[in-house]
Order: sequence, then structure tokens, then C-alpha cells
Amino acid sequence: MVQSVSTARAIWVAAIGGLVVGHILWLAGISVAIATQSISTWVLVVAAVSFAVGAVAAYFGWRSYKQKSEIWAAFLWALPVAPVLLSLTVLGVTYL
Repeated sequence: MVQSVSTARAIWVAAIGGLVVGHILWLAGISVAIATQSISTWVLVVAAVSFAVGAVAAYFGWRSYKQKSEIWAAFLWALPVAPVLLSLTVLGVTYL
């Protein structure tokens, strides 16, 4: 598949946007979890939601890729990267 420079740039921008949006959403969720009285319970909820949203985003990213919508696929595949990695880190620090 041949891509133009503008298409390649749009894919990179979409992927970086997905990373940033995912990170911001995770920060909002973990901030709410930390503000509660039962932090360990809400950290589990944020982690579970991160993993579930990650699976859904990966599925829709795959569908977008199959439909030749590479920009949306890049955004959707990058969206759960930061939340899943940060949730794994927080779970490791909290429970190990």
C-alpha cells in the first residue's frame, strides 16, 4: 500500500492523539479513585474499566483497519496503551 506524506502524517497525529486522550481519561478516572475513601476498591474499578475499554478500542481499531480507515485505526489502537500500562503499574504498586 502506498501512502502519501499527508496520510502518513495524519496516522502519526491520530496515534499520538489516541495516546494523549487515553492518558487524560485515565488521569481523570484515577483522580476520582484517589479522592474516595476506599482507594483500593476504586483502583480496581479504574483498572477493570481501562482493560475493558482497551479491548473494545482494539476491536473497533481492527474493524477500522479492515475497512481501510487507517487513521481511525491508529487512534483507536493507541487509545488504550497508556491507561492499560498505567493501570498495570498502579495494580502492581498497590497489591504487590
